[in-house]
Amino acid sequence: MVLDFSMTPPSPHEPNSLRLLSFDGGGASGLSSLIVLREFMKRVQSQTGLSEVPRPCEVFDLIAGTGTGGIIAVLLGRLELRVEDAIESYQDIIREAFSESKLHLGETHRTANLENTITRIVKKHTGQTDTAMVQPGRCKTFVCAMQAENMTAGIPTLIRTYTAPVNEGPRCTIVQALRATTATTGYFKPITLDHLGVKITYVDGGLGANNPTAQILSEVARIFPDRGVSCVISIGAGQVHPVGLGSKDLGTSIARDSERVAQEMAQRFQYTANLYSRFNVNQGLQDIAATDWQRMSEIVMHSRQYMQMFEVDSKLNQAAKALAWPEVCVLATQLGGVIPPIETAKTFRSCPPPSPAFVGQEDALKKMEKAFWDGVEERHVFVLYGLGGGGKTQVALKFAQIHRNKFSEEFYIDATSVNTIEADLASLAAAKKAGKHYVIAIEWLANREGRWLLIFNNADDTSLHLRRYLPPCSHGDVLITTRNRQLISYAQGSHAHYQLSHMGTEDGKRLLLNMSGIAWDEANDKLAEAIVTELGCLALAITQAGAYIRVHECGLASYLDMYRVYRGELLEQYRYMTQKPDDYQWTVFTTWRVSLGKIGSRAIELLHLLSFMHHDQILEETFRRACVKAELEPMAVDNEYASAKDVVIGFLSEFRSLDGAWYRPAFLRLVTEIRSYSLIDFDASSGTYSIHPLVRYWIRTTIDDNQETEKRTTMLLALSITRDFEAQDYQYRVKLAPHIDALSTQYGSNPSIARKFALVYDEAGRFQAAKSLLEGAVEIDKRIYGPCHPDTLADTFELANAYHRGGELQAAERLHKIVLEGRIETLGDTHPDTYRARGYLAATYREQARLEEAVKIQLEVSEAAKTILGPEARESLLSQYALASTYMYQTQFQTAKDILTRLAEAQKRLFGPTHPDTLNSLELLADVLQSMSEFGDKLEEAEAIATRALEMRRQIFGEDHSRTLSCQAVLARIHFRQGQLDRARVTQEKIDSIQRRTLGELYVRTRAVRKDLALTYQSLGRFAEAEQVYRQVIEVGVQVFGPRHFDVVSNLVNLAKICSLLGRQTEAEDMIAEKLAEISRIPINDPSTVVMLKINLAALHVKQRRWDEARVLVRYVIAVLKSTQDPEYQLTRRDLHALNEVQETLRKEYFARCGYYLSSVFVVFLSLFLVYTQAL
Repeated sequence: MVLDFSMTPPSPHEPNSLRLLSFDGGGASGLSSLIVLREFMKRVQSQTGLSEVPRPCEVFDLIAGTGTGGIIAVLLGRLELRVEDAIESYQDIIREAFSESKLHLGETHRTANLENTITRIVKKHTGQTDTAMVQPGRCKTFVCAMQAENMTAGIPTLIRTYTAPVNEGPRCTIVQALRATTATTGYFKPITLDHLGVKITYVDGGLGANNPTAQILSEVARIFPDRGVSCVISIGAGQVHPVGLGSKDLGTSIARDSERVAQEMAQRFQYTANLYSRFNVNQGLQDIAATDWQRMSEIVMHSRQYMQMFEVDSKLNQAAKALAWPEVCVLATQLGGVIPPIETAKTFRSCPPPSPAFVGQEDALKKMEKAFWDGVEERHVFVLYGLGGGGKTQVALKFAQIHRNKFSEEFYIDATSVNTIEADLASLAAAKKAGKHYVIAIEWLANREGRWLLIFNNADDTSLHLRRYLPPCSHGDVLITTRNRQLISYAQGSHAHYQLSHMGTEDGKRLLLNMSGIAWDEANDKLAEAIVTELGCLALAITQAGAYIRVHECGLASYLDMYRVYRGELLEQYRYMTQKPDDYQWTVFTTWRVSLGKIGSRAIELLHLLSFMHHDQILEETFRRACVKAELEPMAVDNEYASAKDVVIGFLSEFRSLDGAWYRPAFLRLVTEIRSYSLIDFDASSGTYSIHPLVRYWIRTTIDDNQETEKRTTMLLALSITRDFEAQDYQYRVKLAPHIDALSTQYGSNPSIARKFALVYDEAGRFQAAKSLLEGAVEIDKRIYGPCHPDTLADTFELANAYHRGGELQAAERLHKIVLEGRIETLGDTHPDTYRARGYLAATYREQARLEEAVKIQLEVSEAAKTILGPEARESLLSQYALASTYMYQTQFQTAKDILTRLAEAQKRLFGPTHPDTLNSLELLADVLQSMSEFGDKLEEAEAIATRALEMRRQIFGEDHSRTLSCQAVLARIHFRQGQLDRARVTQEKIDSIQRRTLGELYVRTRAVRKDLALTYQSLGRFAEAEQVYRQVIEVGVQVFGPRHFDVVSNLVNLAKICSLLGRQTEAEDMIAEKLAEISRIPINDPSTVVMLKINLAALHVKQRRWDEARVLVRYVIAVLKSTQDPEYQLTRRDLHALNEVQETLRKEYFARCGYYLSSVFVVFLSLFLVYTQAL
């Protein structure tokens, strides 16, 4: 039956107008679309007075669908089924497609099952299996699919039942078309179709248009450019609940909610009553996965419940009436944007509700509430300002919704421009029957008693003079949302302004999961947090990301991977997804384009420089230092950076006064200009600026030559770095590492820049990064200057230190020797730089446990520094620190303590208490005090010193800096000595985790803390954990030092003790005996390793009551101690304690044996005496 509309009363606008029907994709829950359509068609029957329910193909001119919505579109439009028959066929397809899962990797369901069922249905209704998709007919139909090899634009391919004038899709069968639109990634295999002789692979159309309403509007304009449209029906597959904690199918890739597109459509049709209608079951389908074919009865139940709601029931009636009796008709070619009002007078809109997806922003809402209700009975004006896309409008609407009962009325004004303000106010006057001019509305508000709320939304234009639109009265309240920070001058009331820059992380995660339709679990929570962090917690960006994930069915992990590759390009896909490329409010970046166009060229140049820094903790000090130091300390750069250097110096010159000093007002003028549009923020507590990560990325996209601009930022940072070592210099440089990280590594080809950045990395504890830069600089130096040039030797010297700090001691020793030989050759034996090279070589010897060699050189260097540089020169004091460190390694604690006590006092006096050199000496002094044999009265003093140093380190370097961690490690050792074992363990575990992640296993302090942690585990009786850590420490030690190094052997002894405590005596004894045999085979000068092994082997023998073997070992140890040529040779405290215990046990055993012998002799004598007595 064909419905003859000529028999119905004519439309007042267009009797031959078009009617469109669109279906979202959604899997099993797509059945709800057909249930809703069935009810709608019944109401169409009622409106038209037909004897039976019409087929959809009889009343609609164009039907479109995506995914499983595409199946519905073909069933109704191409196969021309009644809704009841389509329901039956749809259930068969879903049941067969999803009832059988595959266990192996790849697609989770059998594509053959889906294809076979579709083929069977097509044959049933057409008589053959290969029926072509194209067929002339009154009702045109298309489905959406995506080209698998090219999805970047997010534009789907339309597979039609008719011939299109442009962009014709593939000619294929119905089965192939439905396979293409349902080839959801992860569920079913893609399909390859022939298009004009080219093989093209297609996947699910939901990746580009899960809600194809925008596509159907574009298509109708192409094929019916001269026709009007009077009815657009869009039916979804069910909304997803904002919180889906109960969902089990967390891997689903089918987005079941396309409401963001629906909202865009609603805005497009906001002035055309009943032309567009959207239906989507809003409750009950949240936990039904796309593959839940068993729950189709539930889908039917929830769909029926949805249609019984008053507003839905009313909407169905109105939509059916609009289809049968169209009141509004819009030319098809006018459907691409917001459709202007049909009437000349604009209808005033009441304050709209916030988005259903709104979450969080409690701080802003509380601040607004406190400002409006501050106890003052007069008008309040609150200004909510911040970066475009931060969610200001939604917060304002949420505030209005929450406090609706506290205001007599609420009025919403679009403040985008003078025209929109005056138009909205004029419509308000008309709605109140007061007149038709905006001035009348202002007068009406002024005379309106009571407490009303007037919202000026998006008052971003700096040329706006809002004061002329504020009613001249003392009552009523005003809320302004704006990007223009200068509008805070309108604020009235206490603290009546608030900057809304970004969401909290938790709120952002909730919004993302809500918009994407993905249920919460721990894995998704972590992925959501990563995405929200990448998006800088910007509300609009999160909303768009969630919509993209939902529509394109890509999942959180996939989106995160894509975002890290494509970034802003991916966010811009939202524009294509909704086909509104010029509607800025639906894209992130376009919200900022107007702002950028309104600031001056100098401000833009500053933004360009900032865009290549890290987005946070941007320092005015960088510009000040670069401005001042550029003239005082000229920096040599190669031709590649010469132009960038000149541009930066020219830019900075405008911040310099006539006398060459920093002129801050000039800098602040530019900053204020940028802040007027909230493109950068200022944190008064830290005195630093920040730029939102997305703004930072977007600004880069506006730059013509990114590479050259990055070079300018590189030069700005490099010019600000000097080799001064005052406390403020350290404090500045430690903050620069994130900004250098933000650059690409192309600057590594310039030694002048590389060595400056290497200094920053070294002081930040980033030794591997410093090493990498210096390796490149040394190679370039050698190639340009030769191996003995001062610059080459200077960079080689720094590289050797980087190797040293990174735990690569043999490489450090080799390079230090090269530097020493080069400086002796070029500068002489007594030059300060030559002594400096000797001193650092000695420090490498110390870490290799070559203590005698180290002390000898350090004593020489210390005396030379005092003579050449003076006793209070920084280098002289550093040489004293190095000597004290070696004395501590030798367990000469009193000597080390005396040196460090004098040194710390001198450094406090000369450099100040917060200078890093001072803190280093205090930290080492605390470590020495806790290590001294007579530690009983020293631990309290050690703890006080270490705690004080740690507080300073945290303030200067932060919590996770290597120097802060080093000080925490000392404090943990003190707590261990105080018997606070659990407290020490917690600290050591935290340090170990951070150092292994940031510094690596080879780093000397990583190894030291791991050794401390193993000992703590041992003392706590956690022997298995202690054993595991000791084995790891030994493995790394062998890699760094070799198998016979004292440090490796001492850890092996500790491991043997653990094995003994675990009852594995034989394993422990074999471990030490094998190492002793290995070391005994080679000549050694230092007997300490052998002594340590023999003491601990003797202890194991004693434990096994092998007294004679233990005595032999002890005699050897005592003989070595007596014969050693070093009068200050000492055992470690633990070895000395072990030796004393062994000797004491052997002594007791000896006396016990003597007593046994004496008692035996006595018994024999007594026996003989008794025999003799009896004989007498």
